Amino acid sequence: MTVNIVPLEPCDEEPLSAWHATYSASAAFERPHATPWVFEEVRAEFRGDNPGEKVLAFTGIAEGEVAVVGTVFLPLKDNLRQAWLEVNTLPALRRRGYGSAMLEHLTVVAQQHDRSIVATQASFPYDAPADGSGHPYVDFLTQRGFEFGLGDVQRVLDLPADERLLRDMAEAAEPHHREYEIRQFAGPVPDEVIETFGELVGMLVTEAPMGSMELEKEVLDRERIRADEARFEASGRTKYTTMAVAPDGSAAAYTDLVVPQYDPGRVYQWGTLVRPEHRGHRLGQAVKARNLLWLQQERPDLRSLRTYNAEVNTHMIAVNDAMGFHPVERLGEFQKKL
Repeated sequence: MTVNIVPLEPCDEEPLSAWHATYSASAAFERPHATPWVFEEVRAEFRGDNPGEKVLAFTGIAEGEVAVVGTVFLPLKDNLRQAWLEVNTLPALRRRGYGSAMLEHLTVVAQQHDRSIVATQASFPYDAPADGSGHPYVDFLTQRGFEFGLGDVQRVLDLPADERLLRDMAEAAEPHHREYEIRQFAGPVPDEVIETFGELVGMLVTEAPMGSMELEKEVLDRERIRADEARFEASGRTKYTTMAVAPDGSAAAYTDLVVPQYDPGRVYQWGTLVRPEHRGHRLGQAVKARNLLWLQQERPDLRSLRTYNAEVNTHMIAVNDAMGFHPVERLGEFQKKL
């Protein structure tokens, strides 16, 4: 059967709602720990100004409904060889070629924007092989030329976490970094640290383990950070950040927790990174423990904290294990050179 693939116009509420319904149904199918973006988050992402990334979304119509949806994410300030692709097919209409047609369409779009590497992700159960081999989502990619690049694990921490444990972790780390200033802020990054903070966050994709994924340091300048914050506000998300400032005033470490307004009860651990020259001072442990302590004081209604770690990132996994996280699902990152 054929599928008619058309660009999504995100300013039109009805097609966007239909797009999201298919995306959400696909992303959550047979995945008890799935965390698809809610409608308000997708709407803000698709409609918002984003100087760091172009987002192109497509709808595939077949059998009288939205059978498949796809997205191309094109970095604009860095990683200019790369495009990230995402395909979601309505579960009831799978195995009819719609997903393959959408993936081929997105690949052509990436090539039209002069991208030579396409990357994507696939989730699979925690008890599956680390590379997901044998799982239908992974086989769909590998049979089409994608290669496994990195294995991540989703971990969950039930909240409230043990505050005594978190305080003990923070206090045990403190003697190792007394010369550093610990700063916390909710929402926008303070003007006086925005440049050094952006430089640190931009290092995450190259300093954190990335396996064989070919990634460059991200450019997170003032323009991009402020635009990201505007989309965050529109999506109903609030970011809680704890950072360590070195004696020279530079950002030495950070971690952030994201609380979504429209996904009640949940919170998401996003980035955590210590600048290489400041490692060995237990700053990662300190900022993570302090950030969660602060968040629990501000938001006692939250019930579940979720994070992803590269399976080879043994140091960060050890910190998360000490905090009480447990693994629930795997995520594979795949890429294909065009």
